[in-house]
Amino acid sequence: MGVVVERDPLRLAWKTSPFRHFVGFSLLALAGLLILVGFDLVRVVVDRATGGAGGWNAPASFLRIAISPPAGLWPEPIVLFPGVLLGPEAFALASIVGILLIPVLLGLILIGFEWLVVGIGLRMLTKTQSAALDVILKVPSASHDEIAVVTALAARGLARESGVLGSSLLMPVKLGGMIGLACAYVFVMDWHLGATLALVLALGAIVSARRSLLRFDATAARHREGDEAEGVFAELEHRIPALRAHGTAPYERNRVREALVLSHRPVMRWEYRLALAEAATAAVLMIAPLSVLALGAWFSQTRPVTAGTVAACVLAAALAAYGTREVVQWHRLTLRARALLIDLGRGLGPLKLRAALKGRAALPESGALVAQGVSAYDPASGARVSSVNLTLAFPSHVALVGDGDAGPRLLAALMSGQIPPSLGRLTYGGIDLSAADPVERSRRIAFSGNTVLIEGSLRDNLLYGASAPESELDHRLSEAIVVAGLDRLTHARGLSGTIDPAREPKFAAAIVEARRAVQAALAAEQLDRFVDPFSAMRYNRYATIGENLLFGKPIGDSFQEDRLSSHPFVRAILEANELTKPLARMGLSIATSMIEIFSDIPDGSPLFERFSFFSAADRPYFQDLVDRKNEQRRSDQTSRDRGRLIGLALRYNESRHRLGLLEAGLEEQILVARADFARMLPVSLKSSIEFYDEERFCAAASIQDNLLFGRIAADQAGALESVQEVTRRVLTQRGLDGEVSRIGLDTPIDPHGDDLTLSEVAAVDLVRGLVRRSSILVVQRALDGLPGPAADKLVVNLRRALVGRGLILVTPSISPAMDQPPFDAVIHFERGEPVMDRRTRTLEALSA
Repeated sequence: MGVVVERDPLRLAWKTSPFRHFVGFSLLALAGLLILVGFDLVRVVVDRATGGAGGWNAPASFLRIAISPPAGLWPEPIVLFPGVLLGPEAFALASIVGILLIPVLLGLILIGFEWLVVGIGLRMLTKTQSAALDVILKVPSASHDEIAVVTALAARGLARESGVLGSSLLMPVKLGGMIGLACAYVFVMDWHLGATLALVLALGAIVSARRSLLRFDATAARHREGDEAEGVFAELEHRIPALRAHGTAPYERNRVREALVLSHRPVMRWEYRLALAEAATAAVLMIAPLSVLALGAWFSQTRPVTAGTVAACVLAAALAAYGTREVVQWHRLTLRARALLIDLGRGLGPLKLRAALKGRAALPESGALVAQGVSAYDPASGARVSSVNLTLAFPSHVALVGDGDAGPRLLAALMSGQIPPSLGRLTYGGIDLSAADPVERSRRIAFSGNTVLIEGSLRDNLLYGASAPESELDHRLSEAIVVAGLDRLTHARGLSGTIDPAREPKFAAAIVEARRAVQAALAAEQLDRFVDPFSAMRYNRYATIGENLLFGKPIGDSFQEDRLSSHPFVRAILEANELTKPLARMGLSIATSMIEIFSDIPDGSPLFERFSFFSAADRPYFQDLVDRKNEQRRSDQTSRDRGRLIGLALRYNESRHRLGLLEAGLEEQILVARADFARMLPVSLKSSIEFYDEERFCAAASIQDNLLFGRIAADQAGALESVQEVTRRVLTQRGLDGEVSRIGLDTPIDPHGDDLTLSEVAAVDLVRGLVRRSSILVVQRALDGLPGPAADKLVVNLRRALVGRGLILVTPSISPAMDQPPFDAVIHFERGEPVMDRRTRTLEALSA
């Protein structure tokens, strides 16, 4: 069941990566040694610079380490390291270089230290989130609200605190070691200065802690002020009708002002206290090095305290004061991280226990599905079933029918273990479904009815949850696609897809060869009238004006449809062929028609977004443009207006939009402009477009455009279906249909399902269940939106594919075609109550 979430960040850090912590402690020890050496170098350099110890002219031992205890305890210094004896010049150079080199070395050590902290934080984040994920994946589905809280803590909360968690153990050691080393150094140099520093630092820690507490209190007061102010303004909003009616604005102004001032008073009190604490903290921590300096200067009159000793002690005191301030703030951050881990642990505790108790049982491959006094309620649909008692032996085919679809769908969800019963017991093969492992349950009883699309290709969505060898998966997927009726969708998506001829040269060449066969087949079946072929000498009536002008497919952004009218080269071609004014007039006519047609349709309507030439955001602009033109304010027309109108005209397709705006003479002008466009295209722009060539594959165009080398009629009923049927037959004969379907499977899917119909979305989930080859398949929404013959065909395909396996089908009714041979059992819902109708069937008949 995964790792228990540790609620103490210090213990969690140590358990997560002890080796990294050992390395971190070693780096901190090395940094501490360098700090001590730096303090002593400062002492030596200042003493020599002020003439002490013979000045720079006297030889000395470099890096000599000695401790001078009080004379009453030990009269002689204790030498820990004798150092290296150097001459005056060498000693001076080594001391100055050492002082400058130590910060550089400390910086390098801290880089390695921070790298360790980042690695520990990542491991802690991964470990904690994995523990939460382990529980979430096995917890029963009824715990949705609890899961939502846990996922919020495990995602946003842990990500926000990962930096604190990673350094939760190393940072206190770093800051505490820095303070301890600084104080110890000052004590060794002079115990009077050390005692003074310790006293001031203790006072500073107390004041800093008080400041942190006051910050919490001030923040809480601000939140309360915000809540009270929100209530005041909500009350004002409620009173606005009476305010308007009775003219009470002066009274309400005074009332709101008084209420806001009153709510702000507690905040002011806390902020005053916080300001005092801030000032006191800054003063005390500034006093730490200054007190050492003052006492050191005072003691130098009567005691042998050198200037270097005082300077080094002041530096150590300043470092200790900084560490004291930081350690208090770090303690506050650690408390926040600890609170997060405690909340996460409390949330995961009951879920973990529930998942452990209900996720251990394994389901058999076959058995009886038995409901004993089962009752359940679905708050989403309002459906309810009560006191259900039934026994269904599997493998068998069962239909849930009637009384709306809320009851059958709820019973299907219960049978598949998607919803646990409120009362009673539901078992499969003697095993309680609520006690089964969710992964194991889904392998035995697959549920198809609540499609959740994921980021990725169509193949990724269809194989979601499937596990098998690659070759076996491909075989299962091809069969399931045919059963679910998605073969047309995959083929159509493949035709709309593209390929790179450089990567698939054989397939590209095969498409070019199949082009002639498709054209011949269409002509033989008198369907060539449905396709207008691409020709450099003819205007394609099923393409837009812009597409006819380019006679190719754009590559990149230069000649994309939304930028075409503003491109300087395109504008120059239009101007040279006297097309600017005619296209601007056409664009104005289009804008006028769109404003009139959609005048009563709101901006958010799908009808407007689908059929209008411009977006809802652009409607006010074109409305104003049309109004200005109707008022004949010619001086108001700008080049921007002309460009926007030409952009509308370039998107115009007479066969699709049927506004009667395209004349034969204008078509001829566009063909001349097309020739000029191709002939005069600059070398720098040649890579931005790929022209159509009957002998070549156009990589920027779809497979369908390459195969047909033309456009399908948009104004003739059944044209698309008829042409695609012929192309699929030709591709199958040439062994290319599988490649096209492969491309279709690799096309990306909109996770919101906007590029699929509702029946196609439901079929995706159906394919998922079929591919897993479960013992029982529960089909809930696959028949939604399907016409009668299509629904009959789907059910027949399902029952043939599931011979020897179980099927639970939710259907509004059973047609004679679906019931041949009869279902083993049909459960009707009468006034919300399920009623069993047992049947008999012959399994062999289904395989016919």
